[in-house]
Amino acid sequence: MFYKIAKVALRILYKILFRMTVEGTQNVPKEGGAILCANHSSNFDPVTMGIYSRREISYMAKKELFENKFLRWLIVQLHAFPVDRTTADMKAFKIAVKLLKEGKVIGMFAQGTRVKAGEEKAAKAGVALFAVKAQVPVVPVAISGSCKPFSKMKIVYGKPLYLEQYRQKRLNTEALNEITEIIMKEINCMKVEE
Repeated sequence: MFYKIAKVALRILYKILFRMTVEGTQNVPKEGGAILCANHSSNFDPVTMGIYSRREISYMAKKELFENKFLRWLIVQLHAFPVDRTTADMKAFKIAVKLLKEGKVIGMFAQGTRVKAGEEKAAKAGVALFAVKAQVPVVPVAISGSCKPFSKMKIVYGKPLYLEQYRQKRLNTEALNEITEIIMKEINCMKVEE
């Protein structure tokens, strides 16, 4: 219930604050597990991706955010779960795969951290690994524009990538990198230059 109320309130706030363009919401599958994978340049990106998706989204959030009691309560209400970014966090990995197999949607950022306009950071293979392990599609999401009040922002949800050609393959580094490249290419094609 809290998630739905927050979503409506934030949509109203976005309508006041930004000149927002939203495209492709119909590309988010109506049911079944899926990963929404976006570029990440602002702290607002999880909110932007979440409030315009027609389905509720769970996120991995850095474990440090769970140290504050109020913040922990808030982000748990918004379906976040902790991840330790300093190690290969198997607990977070298992939670994510379990949620996907239960038919839930997870929001992820391919580079794993914020990358500002003009910066370069290689995408990590995590999204590819989750998608193939849980056998779910990846919806590429491109977020463009500035989060400054009254500026233009745009979010585009692309067509789902089912990656079926990789389901029977051995999951090695080369295959994961190929998948990651496919996802990033789709995101970059949809992005509007800022």
